[in-house]
Amino acid sequence: MKRFRLLILGLAMASSIHSFAQIPTPEKKPNIILIMADDLGPEAIGSYGGTSYKTPRIDQLAETGAIFAHGYAYPLCTNTRVSLMTGKYNFRNWKAFGILDPKEKTFGHLLQEQGYKTCMVGKWQLQSYDPIGYPGAELRRDKGMKVENAGFDEYCMWHTRHNEDKGSRYPDPLIYQNGEFLQNTNSKYGPDIFVEYLNDFVKRNADDPFFIYYPMALTHNPFVPTPESGEWADPTLRHKEDDKFFGDMVEYTDLMVGKIIDQLDELGIRENTLVIFYSDNGTHQSITSQMGGKTIRGGKGKTIDDGTRVPLIVNWPAKVKKQVSNQFVAPSDFMPTLFEVIGQEIPSDNHTDGESFWPELVGEKAPQRRDWVFIDYNPKPGWGKDGFTPVSFVKGERYKLYSDQRFYDIEKDRLEEKPLDASTPKLKSIKEKYTHILDSLRRYKTFGEIQSFDPQFDKIVPPHSKIEIIAEGFNWSEGPVWVESEQCLLFSDVPENTIYKWSEMNGTEVFLKKSGYTGSKPRKGGKGSNGLALDLDGRLLLCRHGDREVARLASSFHEPVPVFESLITNYQGKKLNSPNDLVLDSKGNIYFTDPEFGLDKDLLPEGKELSVNGVYRLNTDGTLDLLVDNLEKPNGVALSPDEQLLYVANSGPQHWMVYDLNSKTLPLKGKIFFDGTELHVASISKQNPDGMDVNSEGIIFATGPDGVMVFSPEGKHLGTIYVGKHTSNCVLSDDEKTLYVTCDDYILRIIMGYEIK
Repeated sequence: MKRFRLLILGLAMASSIHSFAQIPTPEKKPNIILIMADDLGPEAIGSYGGTSYKTPRIDQLAETGAIFAHGYAYPLCTNTRVSLMTGKYNFRNWKAFGILDPKEKTFGHLLQEQGYKTCMVGKWQLQSYDPIGYPGAELRRDKGMKVENAGFDEYCMWHTRHNEDKGSRYPDPLIYQNGEFLQNTNSKYGPDIFVEYLNDFVKRNADDPFFIYYPMALTHNPFVPTPESGEWADPTLRHKEDDKFFGDMVEYTDLMVGKIIDQLDELGIRENTLVIFYSDNGTHQSITSQMGGKTIRGGKGKTIDDGTRVPLIVNWPAKVKKQVSNQFVAPSDFMPTLFEVIGQEIPSDNHTDGESFWPELVGEKAPQRRDWVFIDYNPKPGWGKDGFTPVSFVKGERYKLYSDQRFYDIEKDRLEEKPLDASTPKLKSIKEKYTHILDSLRRYKTFGEIQSFDPQFDKIVPPHSKIEIIAEGFNWSEGPVWVESEQCLLFSDVPENTIYKWSEMNGTEVFLKKSGYTGSKPRKGGKGSNGLALDLDGRLLLCRHGDREVARLASSFHEPVPVFESLITNYQGKKLNSPNDLVLDSKGNIYFTDPEFGLDKDLLPEGKELSVNGVYRLNTDGTLDLLVDNLEKPNGVALSPDEQLLYVANSGPQHWMVYDLNSKTLPLKGKIFFDGTELHVASISKQNPDGMDVNSEGIIFATGPDGVMVFSPEGKHLGTIYVGKHTSNCVLSDDEKTLYVTCDDYILRIIMGYEIK
């Protein structure tokens, strides 16, 4: 009996052992190393046809893995890095150049949550960028994500603080490693330190799944010797800059990639490690290289293929099949791809614009991916980025469409010199498809239409410009002024007695309460500020309805309080009516209108003291000239570029008037510049002529019936930015490529220029 029980027990144990043997061992999560070169176009890589430099280790990755024909990036680095690390198009979370919003979650954070050990080495440059003294820098300095908070357990990084403190990234580098600046980097080379730390991290974490992000310093300028260059032997030449060293830097990039791969092989973990090689934008424009028998000039900063088409190689011996992939890949596609690699879903509260490019690489049937990439590019605000303007485009296999409707056949016109007219049904269909994509991928809602009555208008406001609603929900918006130094728009909400501030970085914020009326007595009339302007020193000037004065804000832009320096309150001892709009000339003289729109006749015992609704000039010596005394309702005011003519919008009757400032006789005798009576009668809004601005060529942008009328200097109505709503005022940005419009409860923006200098 005892023997029988032992036999049964033995059989049970054997069965149990057999059962355990059938349970598969859980597959270890793959290791991931994402390498991103800095300023390196495909023409520099041998596997892409480049013949100027030797890149055997990168070429080997391409020969044994997947090489992409359509890898894309933004034209400049921060734009690519922000999208790459967050999986979002720039229009969703862009703040400023050199800034990553600290509220964002990076792929480091998300992979940490999946149990990955994370490490980052190389270039950061996402916490702070602008130097002291650069206009608006104080609003952005130290506002980006700190490297300590970026989702990486360990890091070894260059440029983790302010622009002026960044130090060298190559010889004798300034490197911040796990909370401390390295003290022993003299005679060392930055990329060597980065890769040595990377390989040490791999060695220490070889038994755990790890994710390493290596945004390289190479091959960004300055172009200086590497340890493989002959000049390195002489310490006095290590910081010598010369374009000839670019080739050495490309080959050192290849050497660094090789060291990483060799370490994986030595540790026996190469088969379970995904390695991705990518670049953040094209090569520096000073560099030319040979590719397929052609000379290619670097296109960094440009939206042509030479600035945005970049190398992309994916290698994983155990998984990725050897292939040339024609999938279209944008920076936002990496986040969903990494999550598909590890077999997990991106958290539902973490939005991504990307599409995984993984299934095709491992031979799996995949959903239909898009056959295009979308790039929305705006590197401003930021030091050195003043020459750039926002650009959006859709790029497919052959054709490319910009948001201003420039349409190119890239196969025949690589440098985009001859726009297509889309005259054939095929081209028309492609252009319509791409237009729909561009319209669907916008940060702001659009409405209204552009109405052109003259070919000259199309050169000022391109026909396919969009009228964007950048802010809304106001009572009555008025008096906009663009503050270039702060990269922001200030505007008044007159009934709310408030000035608001809008910026691309922070959206809409309250700037100043009690902007026009500082008293406590209830009043029915206009309380707030109306027209705003900047004086020659950049200080804010205000037409203040409630307190019936033209004044200067006494506090700073950064800590505004309702304390004002009164500039003028009366004419010949009589109280002004309700200063409405103003403009300055180059000497600092202030021209302003003084209708009775904001005057509360019932509750102000003094009431209207002046018999005229005048237009005045406050001279720099403090004297006040009455320039115009015969208008019923003078409103918006503007100067011609040569400051010889004064334009005034008369809100009843509906005339825009012009006055010759050379006249020696005051008040001035003007003439009708444009009669808006018919426009007013035909309009929906029945808005009278209101605010204005004039560009450097004398083109007048004038708000009034249903939108913004655009007039030639001769008074010809060239076209209308039509919105069908009460439209109060407008202002051009300093570069005159963007028009901001206050429109009842909306703030509108029309981007009119897309060229990159």
